[in-house]
Amino acid sequence: MAGGSPSARPRVTGIAEEPREEETANMEPIPGRETSRALLAAVLDQVGEAIISIGEDQRIRMFNKRAEQLFGYSALEAVGRSMDELIPPRFRTAHARHVATYMASGESSRRMGGRAQIAGLRRDGSEFAAEAAISRVARDGCVIATVIIQDISERLKQMEALRASQARLVQAEKMAAIGAMASGIGHEINNPLYAILGMAEAIRDGADLESSRKHGRSIITQTKRIAQIVRNLTEYARPAEKHDLEPVNVNEKLGAAAAMARRSVLSDHVQINLDLGPVPGIRAKSEDIQQALFNVIRNAIQAMESGGVLDIRSHTEADQVVIQIRDTGTGIPAEHLKRIFDPFFTTKGPDAGDGLGLFIVRQIVEKYGGTVAFESAPNEGTLCTIQFPIEETTERRKPNVAQDSGNR
Repeated sequence: MAGGSPSARPRVTGIAEEPREEETANMEPIPGRETSRALLAAVLDQVGEAIISIGEDQRIRMFNKRAEQLFGYSALEAVGRSMDELIPPRFRTAHARHVATYMASGESSRRMGGRAQIAGLRRDGSEFAAEAAISRVARDGCVIATVIIQDISERLKQMEALRASQARLVQAEKMAAIGAMASGIGHEINNPLYAILGMAEAIRDGADLESSRKHGRSIITQTKRIAQIVRNLTEYARPAEKHDLEPVNVNEKLGAAAAMARRSVLSDHVQINLDLGPVPGIRAKSEDIQQALFNVIRNAIQAMESGGVLDIRSHTEADQVVIQIRDTGTGIPAEHLKRIFDPFFTTKGPDAGDGLGLFIVRQIVEKYGGTVAFESAPNEGTLCTIQFPIEETTERRKPNVAQDSGNR
């Protein structure tokens, strides 16, 4: 390893070099240079983050106690070594280039949008995820960079556990909705099945070839309708997968979500109007977008127990895809409006909802850089506006509404 023998290095605990007189000129007067140096070392050793200073040769000049704990080297062992020894080999070239560029840049500090996530290498060869910020001081032709490093391994584990928990909540919400949809789906599938049965019997008993062909075409149409119902349900029920984002046709998902929501509450008493403009696809996961739209539309239909009109619109506005879902239902009181995104908050009965629907909507929409807002008043209906950013590279796509989601 680089850095020379331990006996050739200064005997320090955390501080590699003694501060110069001009560096301590603004400090509270303390008798004795050694006392001042010891105080500085003690202060740095109390900091909860690793602090490492390096020279222009990228060799370590200072190594505080938290750095000792994090990397497994004592300050005596670390001072004089190359910073490369604390970095996994696959990152060393890029790191050296980055530090050299920064040292020559003239910037006093660089936080890179907060802190850059990096990987650290311990003495025992194990790695850990970290965040780092770097600053530099130039004086008398000498440049010293100081890196502040925090181990974020535990935080990343907690975030992953939170994401897994949220995924389970989303899936539980889907399963609850599917249970509510069961009777409606049975009705939707039974109707074309009875029609198919009747036409098949007519073909069996008939002798007219043209009539049989007509019945055959009708059977194909009804079979496709059943396939579409099952396809929509299957896509909705599928757990979110870890796959790359893709362009999602918002209009297609609006049509499918409206059809499923209507079945979930047996909503023949609600007229659904779709006014879908040509909008670009948004970068997202298809199942996430359908889940969010379904939750909003189902809530709107449930708010119109005595019947009403649901207007669903999509259009572009500046650099946003805008979705507006307006119902003529009972509205939301002001005291409830500010709590609608709280998890488990609901004013519905025990069999109508668990209070997770709109919480999940906001989680999904914000995950893709969007916003969701509600405007409402008692007995005046509710307007939900969802906006997603348009990416310059996104190809504009034509509306493609699901087959079974027309006006009712």
